[in-house]
Amino acid sequence: MHPLAGRPQTKRHIAKRIKAMVEARKKSPWKAGRPENTPSVLWKKVDKRGPDECWPWLGFRNEQGYGRTWIKDKGYYAHRVIFDLANPGMIQWSAPKSKLGVGFLMHTCDNPPCCNPAHLKICTILENSADMVSKGRQIQYKSTESPRAKLTEEDVFWIRIAKNQGTTIKALALLYEVSRSCISHLLYGRSYQDV
Repeated sequence: MHPLAGRPQTKRHIAKRIKAMVEARKKSPWKAGRPENTPSVLWKKVDKRGPDECWPWLGFRNEQGYGRTWIKDKGYYAHRVIFDLANPGMIQWSAPKSKLGVGFLMHTCDNPPCCNPAHLKICTILENSADMVSKGRQIQYKSTESPRAKLTEEDVFWIRIAKNQGTTIKALALLYEVSRSCISHLLYGRSYQDV
């Protein structure tokens, strides 16, 4: 039964009871919420195998398969935290804000949940992207099938015909509800090149 359930009570009485419950919780050795992620707790969430094998993260994983962990109510990628525990001070727990900065981690094993420090290499985002392309892991979309595409093949066809007949870029942008730069990129061959 809830401590406040039962007899009707005044607002002042309820506030006093709530304050007493909060004070009791503060004094209690048991804290509510998730347990603190100490280094020993974090290492228990890694399935350590042989030195050359992948060490999968046993905790929560995001949709892409990367392990995630929370430390002091802030989320981090598990492989970054584990790498820092194995190699203190070499990287920050959060990825660099600048795309030009060094401090990104590349999985040389191409296995997102892997936390084996031997499989993680410090790099730039350009090196990480080049590795992804060289290994054929980058999804190659036809320009109109990309999740970011705003126009269909038919739209591209009719836009090019309309432009050849004298329609302005501004009018085409309004008609197709896209930006003027989207239309000019299409017309000058910077986008939709395969259509």
